[in-house]
Amino acid sequence: MAKALHEQAAEYIRAHIKSGAYPVGGQIPTENELTELLGISRPTLRLALDRLTQEGLLMRVKGKGTFVRQQKVLHESTRFITGYRAEAEKHHCTMRTRVLDLSVHSAPSPVCAALGLNEGAQVTRLTRLRHLEGTGNEAPVLYTTVFVPYTLFPDMKTLNFTDLSFYEVLAQRNMDVRRAIRRLEVVMPPSEVAAELGISAFEPCVLISSTGYTADGQAIEYAESYYPASTSSFMIEVNR
Repeated sequence: MAKALHEQAAEYIRAHIKSGAYPVGGQIPTENELTELLGISRPTLRLALDRLTQEGLLMRVKGKGTFVRQQKVLHESTRFITGYRAEAEKHHCTMRTRVLDLSVHSAPSPVCAALGLNEGAQVTRLTRLRHLEGTGNEAPVLYTTVFVPYTLFPDMKTLNFTDLSFYEVLAQRNMDVRRAIRRLEVVMPPSEVAAELGISAFEPCVLISSTGYTADGQAIEYAESYYPASTSSFMIEVNR
């Protein structure tokens, strides 16, 4: 059975967005131009535009026209425990990492509390900036810092986490994360975070604070991860 005309129109526009013919942030042809090009009525075209707007592909601005919306990156870290690289591969994407800091410090009080450490205990701090190839203009999608008790992983500072998966490295040392407690909130990012993410300090971020535990209940990592709110969405699964 042939597809309805509005579905064909939606496919045409969707294909042009995917190919880059209608670029992100750009305005698509006017309704008059599209109805003439596609040989359909205006009500039929509006059904197609409504569908694409609901899908998050288009944004209609009254008095100005219809624009291609920046697609949000779907994160599933709120649904299960996995590394960012493994999550990207699941969605057939390539994750690129830039290590901003890998050093040993005395743990700040909030980190001590999260990891159950004594005040002044040593932790290794790893800060990374993550990109997804082929996503939007390949702007950073995540700024994340993880703290690990130094005594549990004393050689962590010697490793190259540009290429290595942190969770895979933990698993190789029989310290894989089996349980995590996470807190999600919307915040204005610190200036250094905003600068690395390439956003305004007044653009909100989703901050996920997470403490990961091994199978025997040992707190092995505490992380703070900033996701630009304008380009991020999260999958949350609830079972009863």
